[in-house]
Amino acid sequence: MYRVYYLDLAAIFVYIALLASLIFRRMYRGKENRAFVHYVMILLILAVADIFRAAPLTVIRPVSSSLSFREFWCSAYNLLNVFGYASYIYMVGKMTGTFRRIVRNRLTRILYLLPIIADLGLVIMNSFTHSVFYYTRVGEMDVEYHRGTMMWAVVAVGYYYVAFAFIHIIYCYYKKMLDKVKFAALMVVFPLNIISFNIQSLRPHLLVQMFGFAISALVLSFFVISPEEYLDMETGAKSYTAFRRSVRNVYASNDDAFVMFGKLRNVASIRTTLGSEMYSILLRDIADSFYSMFKVKTGEDMNLYYLKNGLFAYVIRGNYNVSVIESTAQTMIPKLRDLFEVDGIRLKLDFAICGVIVPNEIGNERQLIKLSETYHLAVPLNKYVRYSEMAPEKDFIVRNNIDRIITEAIKNEKFEMYYQPIYSTKEGRFVSAEALIRLKDDQLGFISPGLFIPAAEKSGSILQIGDFVIKDVCRFLSDMEEENTGIRFVEVNLSVVQCMQANMASKIKEVLEEYSISPNRINFEITETASDYFAEAVLRTMNDISGNGNGFSLDDYGSGYSNLGRVMNFPYRIIKLDKSLVDSLTDQRSYEIMRQTISLLKSLGAEIVVEGVEDREKAEWFSEMGCEYIQGFYYAKPMPEAEFIEFCKRSMKAS
Repeated sequence: MYRVYYLDLAAIFVYIALLASLIFRRMYRGKENRAFVHYVMILLILAVADIFRAAPLTVIRPVSSSLSFREFWCSAYNLLNVFGYASYIYMVGKMTGTFRRIVRNRLTRILYLLPIIADLGLVIMNSFTHSVFYYTRVGEMDVEYHRGTMMWAVVAVGYYYVAFAFIHIIYCYYKKMLDKVKFAALMVVFPLNIISFNIQSLRPHLLVQMFGFAISALVLSFFVISPEEYLDMETGAKSYTAFRRSVRNVYASNDDAFVMFGKLRNVASIRTTLGSEMYSILLRDIADSFYSMFKVKTGEDMNLYYLKNGLFAYVIRGNYNVSVIESTAQTMIPKLRDLFEVDGIRLKLDFAICGVIVPNEIGNERQLIKLSETYHLAVPLNKYVRYSEMAPEKDFIVRNNIDRIITEAIKNEKFEMYYQPIYSTKEGRFVSAEALIRLKDDQLGFISPGLFIPAAEKSGSILQIGDFVIKDVCRFLSDMEEENTGIRFVEVNLSVVQCMQANMASKIKEVLEEYSISPNRINFEITETASDYFAEAVLRTMNDISGNGNGFSLDDYGSGYSNLGRVMNFPYRIIKLDKSLVDSLTDQRSYEIMRQTISLLKSLGAEIVVEGVEDREKAEWFSEMGCEYIQGFYYAKPMPEAEFIEFCKRSMKAS
């Protein structure tokens, strides 16, 4: 009985279209992508074999009437059916990083390979015994297919692989190597394949199994091999999202990998010089060069990722050779530097390249991501450096671990407030101070606020830090005796993130009431640039806080561009001249500009604090100019709470 083979033809067209799409979108790079390509190719050949073993094929008679022709393609069909399931397991293993564990473990290796060997043995045996299937002659030109007594064994092998793959996917999802969407897509394959197989078994004349396989391949291409999520369209490399998933799987599978970062320096100037279109061409050329320089390596599972801002990453798994990889990295830098000529412009590119073995050298995903963002600060230009051999520079170590350091500091109360006295030129004594937060790590010592404050703002932990500062300053003011120290108010910095909180004013009011602190004893500082962000929301918060009775200072005036309109629109009581303005006083012209600046600010009704004064000459000059307050090392450095109180008491007695 000949079969209805039109669904097989439809499946073939689906496979060809899918392969063409994968090639056109460059989705054949990387072993997990190639594993999917191989899976689709096996299904394509399987569909062809299904037609050649069962369809009428009157066009190619008498070849199609040959019993040996039909038996050959039926044998191929039975083998490829099993290989298809094995390939599916291989693809999932490459996607999740678990296939190496399957082949490394003796038991799982046997469980994976033994059914393939058994199926191959059955097919070979069938050529002599016809115990699995056979064909008989019907008339002069027709043949008829028959199942043998051992066909159940071939079916059992197929179902065995279905169970193997099912358990494997469940395990990967349980270990969080698959997200919900990919897990669902991979699981859909089972009912599609089983239903189509059973239909074809019950209705042998309907060749529907291959079409079921084709639908499942389309599902995988849409939801598992997704270019929108995992392919960077600008470079053809894999995306940042794909990189995070790959790294996560390395750690989750207890596997190891060699990760190499390559950072193109001066990205902004290169983009400005070339323009967006030519810059994209340059990035694609760099990606292609990375591929070509490593493609000769064998036995390695390599994937290239583009993490934006000129940063590429290679993740290399499998039986890789570290010395060969590092040797290639050393030699490719001069090639990359002189390789590119874009639209007649010869570019001299600068790279910083770093290699690291995970998890041996870096213990978790977060630290690895932080390394990718900061390593170029510690790597010499146009050099390859191994992470384990990098000089343990404190700033680099801090940048690479700053989120962990901040989290532990909040948890273990490692923050401490320092206070820098502010001198009143009119009263001739210290009347206020600026509260400055400090962080001391047990291993790394003091961490610069210039490092942990921006990181805290980025991660959101600045809110917890800000709450600590306000509460600790209020606690300090409640303990401090004003009559013995002379300190009337303290300057406290507010971040832009805090200013965006709608309930900030009420939070401050609650803390003030808790410690019975008068609002005029705390003056909040906002930097000049902070008020640029969401100006209306910041102004609304400032007005709410001012309604409590607190004052405001504009911090770092002159550090960037100075907008007098903003100074007039916001409720600033004090304007603090940045240290950079003080340091710029070198000649008569600069002093005259400063004189006019002070005059202008005083005409707005604001009091002035001069920051960063370090010598007597400038302290006296600013005092003569009518500046109300002076702050700087000339008078005192920031100091811990107890030392600050003693300093103030001594100053009171001296005055």
